Parts: sequence; C-alpha cells; structure tokens
Amino acid sequence: MRKLLFPSLCFALLSACSAEQTNQPTQETTPAMAKPGELPGMPLKSLADQINLAIGAAVETRHLEDPLFRQVLIRDFSQITPENEMKFSYVQPQRGQFDFSKADQLVEFAQEHDMVVKGHALVWHIQNPKWLEETEWTKQELSEVLEQHIKTVVGHYKGRVAYWDVVNEAFNDNGTFRETLWYQVLGEEYIEMAFRWAHEADPDAVLFYNDYSTEAMGPKSNAVYRHLKALLDKGVPIHGVGTQLHLMSEYPIGEASIARNIERFSEIGLDTHFTEIDVRMRDSDGQAGLNDQAKHYETLMKLAAYYPEVDMYTTWGLTDKYSWVPSWFEGYGRALMLDKDYRAKPAYIAVQDVLVDAVTGNFGYEPITDLSNAKRHVSPFNAKPLSSESLNAEAIVYYPFVYNQLSGKDQRLPNSETVSGKWGVGYYKNKLIGQVIRSDETTVTNHSLVHENDNVEVFIRLGEQYWQFRSVVGQDFAPLGFPGKAKGTWSKDGQVFDFVIEFEDFEDLVGETVGFNIALSDNDNDTDDGNRKAQLYPLTGNNVGWQGEEFGELFMNGQNAVVSPNPISTPPTFSMNQLNNAPSSADDAVWENAYRYSFAFNQLNQRDMSFDDADISGSWQVGVHGKWLYGVVERQDDVTFTGAEQSYENDNVEVFVQHGDKDMTQFRTVVGEGFEPANYALGYQAQWNEEGTQLLFAIELDSGLKDGESIQWNIALSDNDGEGRKYQLYPVPGSNMSYLGEELTRITLR
Repeated sequence: MRKLLFPSLCFALLSACSAEQTNQPTQETTPAMAKPGELPGMPLKSLADQINLAIGAAVETRHLEDPLFRQVLIRDFSQITPENEMKFSYVQPQRGQFDFSKADQLVEFAQEHDMVVKGHALVWHIQNPKWLEETEWTKQELSEVLEQHIKTVVGHYKGRVAYWDVVNEAFNDNGTFRETLWYQVLGEEYIEMAFRWAHEADPDAVLFYNDYSTEAMGPKSNAVYRHLKALLDKGVPIHGVGTQLHLMSEYPIGEASIARNIERFSEIGLDTHFTEIDVRMRDSDGQAGLNDQAKHYETLMKLAAYYPEVDMYTTWGLTDKYSWVPSWFEGYGRALMLDKDYRAKPAYIAVQDVLVDAVTGNFGYEPITDLSNAKRHVSPFNAKPLSSESLNAEAIVYYPFVYNQLSGKDQRLPNSETVSGKWGVGYYKNKLIGQVIRSDETTVTNHSLVHENDNVEVFIRLGEQYWQFRSVVGQDFAPLGFPGKAKGTWSKDGQVFDFVIEFEDFEDLVGETVGFNIALSDNDNDTDDGNRKAQLYPLTGNNVGWQGEEFGELFMNGQNAVVSPNPISTPPTFSMNQLNNAPSSADDAVWENAYRYSFAFNQLNQRDMSFDDADISGSWQVGVHGKWLYGVVERQDDVTFTGAEQSYENDNVEVFVQHGDKDMTQFRTVVGEGFEPANYALGYQAQWNEEGTQLLFAIELDSGLKDGESIQWNIALSDNDGEGRKYQLYPVPGSNMSYLGEELTRITLR
C-alpha cells in the first residue's frame, strides 16, 4: 500500500516556503557555487514531514560543537540517532554505575529543536565495557546484568526517546545466530528478554531489531524474518525492523528484493526503518561515482516515499567530514549526502527531488517486486581478512575442486588417487592471498603447449576486465597485462601452491565482490593425444574461463562488509535432460546420456568443505519425463549407519525442490527406505537397491518443464559412521541451510 499524499495542500506549502526563501540558491546551483552549509531548495525535513517520514542522521556530541554541523542538522533533519553515546560501554562503563551525561546532551538538543530520538543500541556484541566482556558469567548473572541495563537506560529516557534499537546485529550472514557473549551464555532467548524488558521500562516506546545486510531477501533477512515472526507469535513486543544499508556505489541496489522485504515484514505487522544509510565510493571515483551514489540514495528515498511502513530514513552521519567510512574501509569515503564543507552532493539533490515529487503529486514511482531473476544460485566464495601478508591456514575457508569441465556431460571428479585438491583465499589490505593443496600421482610439466601441463589457473573479473593467471607446477605465474602484481610459489614436492595477487587500484579489499574462478589441471601423459584429462573447477561449466566467461563470485568478508544483493557474476546452472521414457531403475539406459555431477562440498564444516572419498563419495543425475522429475544417486560409503533416532542424523539423501512461485519442499530418504512424509500435494517416491549404493527417486511437478526452464533445487548426501554426522555433501558451497529454503541452486532443462 502506497503512502497517501495530498498534493494540493503540499504544493501550496511548498510554494509558500519557496517564496519565503528567495535568498536560497536554486536546485540547479552546483555544489561548488554554494557557500559551506548553504543548501539549495526546501529543507529535507520540511518536505519529508508532509509524507509522514522522519529524516535523520547519526550524531555525536562532539559534532554539535561545529557550528555548520548544528546549522545544517537543525535545518534539514527531524530525527537523530546517537552514533555511539548510548551504547553499553558509554552509559555503564563500570558495573552498576551509569553515565548519561553525553547521551543527555543529545536528547536535550533534540528536544530543543523538536527532533525525534531513536536510541541505539541496547544490546550489541561490540562496544561493551571490559568488565562485561572479561567476566565469566552464569546464565542467571548475565540475565540480571542485561535486565538492569535495559530497564535503567530505557527508564531514564522514558517519554523522551520515542524509538529504540533494542537488539543489534544478532545474526550471521548465513542466517545463523552470531556467537556473541549474549548468545553463548543466554542462548537465543536473550533477544526475547531484551524486548520484553525494554517494553516494561517504557510501554510507549517503539521497539526495533536492527541489522546490516538485511535490506534484501536473502539468508540473513530470512532468518530475521522467521525469528521475529516467531517472537510476535509468542506476544513479544516488537514493532519494527531496521535495516542499516551500508552500501557501495559501484554495486546496484536490489530494488525489487528490498521492496518485497518491506512488504513481507509489513504483512506480519512490522514497520521498516532505513537506519544507517551511507553509500561509500572509491577515493579515485569521479563524477560517475557521485552519480551512482546519488542513484542509490534516490532509490532508497523512493521506497521510503512509497511505503507507509517506512517512516524513518536515517543516514549514518551528516557530512563526509565526520563519516566513519574512511577509517573502516581503506580507499573509500565520501559516503554521505553532504561533502566535508557541508555542500550538497548529487545524492542530496536526488533525495530532495524525490521528496518534491512526493509532495506535489508528481510521484509516479511504483516498485517492481518480481524476484524471479534476483536470486543467486551459487553463494559467493568467502575470502576472510588476514592479520598480515602471511597466509594463516586457520583463518581461511578451503573449498574442493569439484567439476571436471573437460569431460562434457559427465563432470564427476576423477578418483582422488588420480588427482584431487582444495583451495582457499584470504586478503590483507589490497592483496589476495591464496593457497592450493594438490594431490597428483603423476606430474607433467614438459608439454609444448603450456596449458596442457599440470597447472593452476586463477580467473579474476573486475567490471568488464578479466585476467587469467596460470602457474605450471614448479613455476611462477606467467606474465600478463595485469595492472598490479602477481606472485606464485610452489613447494618442492609440487603439492602446495601459494600465491599473492595485489590490486593497485585498491587500498583495501574489504567489502569487495569480484568475479572469480580457479582451476586445477592434470595431465598424466596417458591420453591418446597426450593432452590433459582433467580441468577441475569448484563450479560447473564449459571450461571457458580463459574467455572471461562463467565466473562465480569471491566476497571479501569483514566487519560491516555487505555482499551485493544482486550477483555481479553468474556461473552456469546445473543441467538435466528430457528423458525419452520414465526410468524403471537407476541402471536404466535413459541415464546413459544424462548430465552427471559429484557431491563435493561438505557444508557441515565451514572451515574446510573438502571431503575424504575413502570415507564417502557420490554422484547424482536428474532428468524430466512428462510432469515428473527423476533422479539417480550413486553412493559409496565405507560404513552405512541408520540407527539414529533423528532421521537427519542417519545416512540419507535430501532433495530440495522449488518450482515456480511454490514453496520449497524438502524430501528425505534414509538409506534403504522411501521418502519420509512431506507436506507436498503431488506424488513422490524413492527406492534404494539392496546394497544402499543406488537411489532412484521421482517427484511430480505441477506442470511439465519447457526447454531452457529452470527450477530452484539442491541435493545433499549425508554420512554418519556411528559417531555423529560427519558429512553433508552438496554440489555447491553454503551453510547447510537448504532445509530453510536458503542457498538453493538452479538446474535447467537442456
């Protein structure tokens, strides 16, 4: 439902206000022509007030000592959020001793200038005092500490602080609970406790959950949605969700996904606040970067102007002069709507223009909420920050090489005795630091064609540019026209390859997402033509990385780093065949020409997703006949275990299917048994052979598939040797969240 606007009244107010401000520069005035602090057109708050939207900024008391800061804040903003001075370490530096002096100054300033205050943040895992972090707490003790803190702080500001960010950043990016002091001691119920205690202290306060990377539909926002819905069902007093929106100008906004997210929270009775908006730019970016930044601010304001559920639009600061961004993201800055001299940037003008349209009846915007093309079908690979230029194997995530892209439709891994390997990368400042661990019974490095030797290839894409880095075993990277530095070093036995790729256009890679792929090549001199027989990638594809195609993504993770909601690079989907007839068994001839893939990523181990094929291995195929989806799983396991009370702990296969706009359904079959009952209206069945090495399954769809049509999908092979589940192997990387409908991949009918 869009906001109700009254254009005739608003236009009259706009005209009157504009007439009074004859000394104001027009909106066409360039920022360079204006004096510091002299902003064009009507104040933002005068416009936003007319559509019931608070427009705010994060503030510290030291900022108020700057006359221009005070002037612009009073002129343009109707809401403030204390940037730091209401956090735990500020207001309770010693146990039981509260200091509200700084926060009181901000609240008094807001009251003096008729501004709304949003308190931030009662419960967080950062900026806590040492006495809190360094004590070994019992559950009862920490519960009492948290209750006293919340009730004292909220009670102190009862009637003066209208909104509270009660809990801040409780979830990881994959949707699991963040391992914080609060979670480790109190469990997930600390979130419920915090909201109940805040409500008891001030029943009139409006209470919010706040987090980053939750603006769009995705694993993290889905987890927040599920948890808040569950708390609402229990009667917990929660009134809204805040999404921070620390963005990057170079990555597009997932507009449709944000819109749909607002709508689904509204459907369960929750408002949405845009709480910490900033859009950082590279220091080297010029006017094009400013224009991209303006587009981001404009899109967010359009969404806020359209949806009545969005009644607060807060930027994380007022001016680039005091922004937190340069100190966190080296090589980035200029993230706010006003420059260091308080002059309007294109972002300010863009926001103002949207508000003018909204109050004069010229607002024709309506968001598109079709998400059919918005979802990733492969999660980005995770590059974690390193503390130095030296690789720390304990600090990175290792992924397996999985798909032999030289072998057409049968992309299964060779036997590990032939070749196998894994890889991982981290980063330090502007350097990508990686390692490949390789096992190969025969090493060939004397082929006349360089690419036919045993080698490692790394593929990087930045925008429209891409580079292929190749290192033959025992050699450095071959020279290429890369605007930076690249160095590769092999161990003497050729089993470990360490590499560094330095990007000269970056000061720090944190928060970046780049197009990425990596390949391990194997030639054992045993083919008819003497060429290599395997080119192993972590993604399926057609071995065209050297042409700049079929890249996945590599995300440089870090605190407050946000992955773009839309993929910057999209690898191929998995493939399935149209079957000539319904298969009668796993050995039916219809499978001979079907695509075939390995299970490979152990999503139970978030540090090393590789696996030991002496313990468990397998492959899968899928095809379509009529309205039925058929599949075969081949399984090799040294020990079959089916004695666990919980079926998911047994050796099993799980299939996850989402066709069209239908809900995802999870089908599970324990080895030797049929599919367990599922909430699925159509037919489904599973049959194992006596040895438990082959599975044939069939799932009825509501309609047949056309050539080129895809479905959301995943499949997992689980292994428990009697000492607890050890492996949950998928065809893609992830966090073992497919049972929640997350991290599904795609499979396409060819």
